[in-house]
Amino acid sequence: MTTGCNPAQLAFHALGSRDVVGRFDGGRSTSDGGGLLLREVDHRLGVFARLAGCFTD
Repeated sequence: MTTGCNPAQLAFHALGSRDVVGRFDGGRSTSDGGGLLLREVDHRLGVFARLAGCFTD
């Protein structure tokens, strides 16, 4: 079953001078794309800073 809500590509924040774009036209493959998604979530929500605030070192 497919849905019509998935965009053709996702634009992430640039990494230095490089644009970071997630596209879905590469067929069946796997990569470390989860790291980019996690970085984007942290950039927008500040998850890691809030999580680190829960611990005393």
